[in-house]
Order: sequence, then structure tokens, then C-alpha cells
Amino acid sequence: MFDLAEHVKTYDGMLVFGDVHSDYKLFSAALNYATKQNFFFMGLGDLTDRGDEPFKVIKAMHQRMYDGHAGFVIGNHDEKFHRHAKGAKVRFSHDSKDTIDRVGSKRMDEFLRMFSEIQTFPGQAALFHKFDDITLVHGASHPDIWDPKGKFGDSFRSRALYGEVTGEKREDGYPVRLYNWIEEIPMGKTVMVGHDRKPIHDVAITEPLVVTNANGGKAIFIDTGCGKGGFLTAAVILHGKKGFYVDRYETFK
Repeated sequence: MFDLAEHVKTYDGMLVFGDVHSDYKLFSAALNYATKQNFFFMGLGDLTDRGDEPFKVIKAMHQRMYDGHAGFVIGNHDEKFHRHAKGAKVRFSHDSKDTIDRVGSKRMDEFLRMFSEIQTFPGQAALFHKFDDITLVHGASHPDIWDPKGKFGDSFRSRALYGEVTGEKREDGYPVRLYNWIEEIPMGKTVMVGHDRKPIHDVAITEPLVVTNANGGKAIFIDTGCGKGGFLTAAVILHGKKGFYVDRYETFK
């Protein structure tokens, strides 16, 4: 059985990048950096929507994963296109409709095929990945992640894709988000997420936001608005005698 963590150890490190949202310029800058550093290339979800080059982003990410040099955490924007590719009825947002227009009808079948394969590469793609004490997930963690008998049901899936939400909408149309999940992170464990550009304080972050709970568990938010007027942030994760650890952060503008 393929062990992603063991596979990543064969590289000099891992570059974990936040939401790209079709910004190919910044995505390719991060990809080139990872290649030069011999880093495994790991996405935290939301490759498409909002930016102007969704097809190029998906094609490049697909090739990198096909070659075995990349992994992926599935985000809500990605999952929507995957369901659409399988024939499910999907309500597309304005941003998703723009993605469809930019890809165009002639390339759509190829786009959907590659996008679906990105989310189903055995061992390389999942709703979350664990690297010793570090967990990578798109929206928010769930206690099932640390429960050996975790069943990963609907509650887990919802948090992984959308974060912890109330079901209500704000005036700007975004969901009302909660952060109780941070307090559930066990002592010594770290959860790294994308998805949320304005975590906790409702202010757009311009650098990773690190929050430590009362138990010593840690949450790290790294979505700095790539494809939405901001830039791309990535974490460099290395492996040492005590396991995987966050070494530093890189920005691509």
C-alpha cells in the first residue's frame, strides 16, 4: 500500500501551498521553487475559480501528480467540479461559471478528466493527509482525524471541505464560520488549513496566522488571497529525527 509520508521522505522537503484559485503565474512560481529545491509539491485545495487560467493550473498540477511529485488535499471548489464530472447536479457560483467559460467547451472534457484524476490519485489525494503530528486539510479538522476508529462521516466531510459553519450566510454572501474546532486539536498536534482568508478576526491575513489552543494544539491558516487580489503563501515542511516539522514560510507575489 502506498504510504505518502514515506514517499515524501525521499525528497529534501515538502512545499505545502494554499488556495491558488486559477492564478497560474503564482502557482507556477511555487512549482518552479519546489522543483529547484527538490520539494514534494502539496496543494491545500481550491485550485480553480476566480483567476483567469484554470486550465493551465489543472494541467500542470495533473502532470506533477501523474509523475508522482505532488499530492493534494481536496477543497470545496475542487469537489464541486468532481461531482459535476460524475454527472451530479451542481449549482455553480458566478466564479465557477467564469471558470467554465474560460476553459471553453472544446477543452472541458479534458479539464474535467484531469481535475477528477487530481482528486482520485490513489494515496496522493484525500480530504486530509497526516505527516506525523502535522495534519493538512482544506477547511477545518474534526476529532475523527485522531480517533483510530474514526468513521469519517458527513460531519467530518463537511468540516474538511467547508470549515466549521452554522448554515447561515453573512451579508457578503459568505457562510458564518465557527472556530470551536481549534480547541479540539490535541496537545502537540498541528493542523494546517487554507480556505479561510479572514480567519477568526474577519481580517484578511497577509502572513500565516498561527493559533495555539489551551491544550497546546495548533492551527495554522495560510490562505493569503491568491487569485482574489492577494498572493500565494506556502509552508516548507522538513523531516528530522523527531519527524515532520514546519521549517519556514515562502511567499509568491
